[in-house]
Amino acid sequence: MKSTKDIKEQYIEKSMLEYAARGLDFCQFCGKKYNVGERIPRILVHCGHTFCTDCLNKIHKRNRIRCPLCTKLIKNIETAEKLPLNMNILYEVIQKDNILAEVEFDFENENEMADKLCERHEDRIKHFYCSNHQTIFCRECIRDDHTDSECFVVDLYEIQKMRDLQKQNMYKNSEQLDKLAKSEAKASCN
Repeated sequence: MKSTKDIKEQYIEKSMLEYAARGLDFCQFCGKKYNVGERIPRILVHCGHTFCTDCLNKIHKRNRIRCPLCTKLIKNIETAEKLPLNMNILYEVIQKDNILAEVEFDFENENEMADKLCERHEDRIKHFYCSNHQTIFCRECIRDDHTDSECFVVDLYEIQKMRDLQKQNMYKNSEQLDKLAKSEAKASCN
């Protein structure tokens, strides 16, 4: 019999695989895969459809966006960047990125944080990522190397917080599935 931990891990693995199988790993408008750069997945709150930030910027006109799938009009949107992120898809993007998937921050472990010090700016921790250069660097390096318009810089601390929250939510969901399965098994025995 599988342990609860094994069941939870299988649930997480299965839910991650479903995104690609269901075609949720790319923007339905441009057909390009989501990323942590210009193609961050964002939700149109009035209809629930998800598109990349780049496409939403292109169809954003006069503080409005018309959904390309269902044609619902969303008003009073200052910029596409104000729309909420689709955290489930973004988590999937991060987990599949060769660099981002490996980076984790244990804020309690001082030794681990010491390993993340910048070589050029020795008192700074490398906790930023540029999707254009695919490198990790410190705040000072942003000014030196990542000011081009092609550079899209994300804070890895925020990515870590999102990753922790997503894992927590997935475990809670799997616990609910466990409870449901147990209650169904109990009901079928009666």
